[in-house]
This record gives sequence, structure tokens and C-alpha cells, in this order.
Amino acid sequence: MASEEADVGVERGEKSVSPSAEEVATPVPLVVDSDIEFPDGGLRAWATVFGGFMVNFCCYGVVTSFGIFEEHYSVDQLKDKPLSSISWIGSLQLSLVLLVGCVSGPMFDAGYLKSMIAFGGTLYVFCLFMTSISTEFYQFVLSQGLGVGLAMGIVFSPCISTIGHHFKKYKIVAFGIYAAGASIGGTVLPIAMRRLFDEVGFPWAVRTLAFLVLFCMTCAFFCCSSRLPPRKIDRIVDIRVFEDRAYCFLVLGISLISLGLYAPLSYGVTYAVANGVSPDLSFYSLSILNAVSLAGRLLPNLIAQRVGPINMLLCSCSLAGILAFVWVSAHSTAAILAFNGVFGFASGGYVSVVPAALVSLSAHANNIGLRLGMMFFCSSFAWLASSPIQGALLNVDPTYRAASIFSGCVVLSGVSMVLVARMLVGRRTGKAWV
Repeated sequence: MASEEADVGVERGEKSVSPSAEEVATPVPLVVDSDIEFPDGGLRAWATVFGGFMVNFCCYGVVTSFGIFEEHYSVDQLKDKPLSSISWIGSLQLSLVLLVGCVSGPMFDAGYLKSMIAFGGTLYVFCLFMTSISTEFYQFVLSQGLGVGLAMGIVFSPCISTIGHHFKKYKIVAFGIYAAGASIGGTVLPIAMRRLFDEVGFPWAVRTLAFLVLFCMTCAFFCCSSRLPPRKIDRIVDIRVFEDRAYCFLVLGISLISLGLYAPLSYGVTYAVANGVSPDLSFYSLSILNAVSLAGRLLPNLIAQRVGPINMLLCSCSLAGILAFVWVSAHSTAAILAFNGVFGFASGGYVSVVPAALVSLSAHANNIGLRLGMMFFCSSFAWLASSPIQGALLNVDPTYRAASIFSGCVVLSGVSMVLVARMLVGRRTGKAWV
């Protein structure tokens, strides 16, 4: 109740006697959204969105394309390793993208945006070149899993956070355009890498990817910018943000959803091959999923402008959870491709709306990096365990049924936590569209 009263006081411009949880969690100076003007457009703002788009293209676009590497490794360099072991490379990569956010988020708030893009981009390119000359399992884990994951984590959270410096009214649309970068990357890269593996071989295919990443990071360095004054960092991992109960339940829900959501993405190629789909077409099935997720990343964000990002998150994830249960009922080529299209749309809504939902709970614009960083920190452990758990379930039940049931159950459990967060926010604000 004290926190709610303090929030009301901030909105009225009154001085609060007892600080809210957010004020305790954030050292001065604070920039309250009602005290500043957001450009909500202009060259600098849209250039930042474009720079973030390029970062997302070569971060989540590469992460969601790991299935192409996984299938290649299983029949070539790492054919003596089970899928559950190979999946650790992709899981480590994905989890570090988020885990490092607990450091890079506050570092962004402190004013180190350009430095992190430069350092993270250089590390990313270097690790891809190391991947191109790797031959042993541990080498792929170190270069593609650990190294690339760290590099992505350094640049990913700051390039989300900086969009929140430029947009308020249209921030959900801006986040949707940013999220579309992952869909386009996830559509183009599997097809391109598949062709390059066949035509120039694995080493030069990965080196070509490295040059593409270098181009994307260069664009991000020159296009992305921050507007607000730096915030002094008193601690990197700050659990005080969890004094906001709505934020706590939202992060818990996002973490549970992360644990099960991407089973059809991580193992979609191997599932298609196991059900008689030709190897060439099975690779295109991953691109189809990511291509349709482009609409799933843009349309829900446009709707969220009206109904609220948390409400939209509930709808997208509920659909994705239900689809996870019916994944294994698709056996024919047409059914598998149709499922990938519908699931891509549902999962795309999750990815694009999550940042907007988190930002909507923050009263302070220069506190965005901290909140996103702590969410990434918590959900990263779920992403790390996700693919190996599903791979272990496949070893026990090669029909994919156990993995399907597990995914559906944890996703819908996460939806229930997001629903609790939505009720708390609705009670606090008195609004239905949150």
C-alpha cells in the first residue's frame, strides 16, 4: 500500500515521505517519465531502432538458427555426440545472451553504450573465426557457446534499453520493429548457411557469417544513441527491484515460459527429418517458422498499443502453450510446415512484447537497463536448462511426446504467473488495458 501511495504521489508531482520500492532500488539521479519529453520519432530515434534491429538480426537471428548448426554437427564434426550434448552449445549461447544482461544493462544506464557495442562486436567476430577452425566438442563449446554468447550478451540488453530513451507513446511499435530483426535473421540465415555449408564448406560459411556480423555491429555503433544522463551504479545484481510484486511475478512467468517455449524451434529440424521430411525441406521449415514469426512480432505490438503489452503477452503465450501440446500430432510434411507457421506467429509475440511489458512497469526511464538486466539474469538459467532437458526427454522418449508435454505444461504455468502480475498491475493502476 505504501508503494502504491508513493507511485500516486510521483504522478501528482508531490514529494513522497517514504520512498517506493523503485526509488529504493535505484540510486539518484532518477529521471521520471512524466518529467521529460520523449521525441517519439525523428532521425536519431529511428536510427536507434535501425541499429537495434541490426543487433537483433545477428543476435537472436543467429540464436534461433542454431538448429541448422545442430543438424550439421550431428552428421559431421560431432556425429559421435548425442543431440542432448550438442544442444548445450546453443543453450549456453542463448542463456549468456540474457545472463550477461545483468551486467550490460546497468552498464548501459551508466553511459557505456558505444563502448559495449564496440567491444561486444569485436569479440563476436573473433569467436566466429575461432568457431570456423574448431574440430573438437570443447572447442565449439568455448567459441560458439561461451564466446559468442558473451559477445551477444554485451550488446543485446543495451540496444533494447536505448530504444526506451527515445520512445514513450510509440515504444511498443518501436520494440516490435526491433524484434523483427530476429525474425528476418532467423529466416534468411538458415537458408544462407545451408547453401554455404554445401558450396564453400563449414569454415568459410562461418567466416562469411562473421563478416555479416561485423557489418551489423558497425551499423549499430554509428546508429544507436542514448539521450538521458548516466545513472551511477551502486551494484550490478540488485534484488531490490523484486520488491515490486508485479515485476516479481512477471519475471517468474517469463522464466517459466522460457524453459519450455522453444522446443519446436530447437528440435524442429530433427523432428521434421524423423517424420520423413526431406533434409533440404526440413531446413526450410525452420525458416518458415521464423518468417511467420515476423508477423507475430509486429502485429501483436500494434495490438498492444490498444490493449496493453501484458495483456498481449498473455494471449501470445497462451496460444504458444496450447500449440506445444499438439506439436507431435503433426506428422505429414504439410502438417509440420503448417504447425511451424502458426507456432512461429505465437512465439514471435512473446519475444517482441516482453521488453515492452517490462518497460511498462518502470516509472523511471533511466532505470530500464537495470530492470531488463535483472529479468535477463533470472530467465537465462531457464534458457540454459531448456534444450538439454528437452534433449534428455528425447533420449527417453524418441517420439517427442514427453518433450511436447513438458513444454506445454511449463509454458502454461508461466502464463498463470503473468496473469497474477497483470492482476496486480490492474489493481494498482485501476486500468484494464495494461
